[in-house]
Amino acid sequence: MLLRELTEARVEPDAKFMAGIERAIDKANAEYSEFLQNNNDVDDIDELGDILNHYTARLPIEFEVIDDPRQDPNEWISAEAGVSDDGEFMTFFLFSDNLKGKYGPKTFKDLLMQAIKHEAIHWNQYGRIGYDKLGKIKSGHQKGQELMKKTGDPKDWMRSYLADPHELMAYASDLATEIKQLDDPENALRNPERYKEQLPSYARYRQVFEPNSRELRQLLKYTADYYQ
Repeated sequence: MLLRELTEARVEPDAKFMAGIERAIDKANAEYSEFLQNNNDVDDIDELGDILNHYTARLPIEFEVIDDPRQDPNEWISAEAGVSDDGEFMTFFLFSDNLKGKYGPKTFKDLLMQAIKHEAIHWNQYGRIGYDKLGKIKSGHQKGQELMKKTGDPKDWMRSYLADPHELMAYASDLATEIKQLDDPENALRNPERYKEQLPSYARYRQVFEPNSRELRQLLKYTADYYQ
């Protein structure tokens, strides 16, 4: 499947996989909450990572704890998805400094499930393209890295990364979820600019794209589709 064909219809994550990972996260959250009760409510993100890895051991998912500080203090996790000789995989990075003292079972679960859905959409995109073709296609991330090496401007990387058709679709799914959580979702869907501070995915795109740009229009087109 060509990239232009990929953009003609939204890609959904596998429902059975998402249900299985949600059950695993619920069990991990319950165990970590019990750990906190026995640890004077003091976070131990290494323990959280170990618990998550225990309950997802049979799934192609791995959690790694990163102790290095992040530029954005609100960045709790990041993720990557790919395909190796052993099949599909996801890796999630838990930023310990940012999670300590802020972890809450529901908030963490909602954030993590959204991130997993984002990466699971990528899996299905790869399947549509064909795994044998993936190595021949440069992602927006890769193109952006090459451009940033030439210009030294991180925004060049960000523009290339966010303009990638795969990312436009996955972030649209994120944005639809964020909009649904607002008090007035229908109005936010019609006028996301007004709600930019409450919509992290939209705000990320607005860092490098104007409201009437082709990228923003495509993002909102996908978002409306996922919202429905």
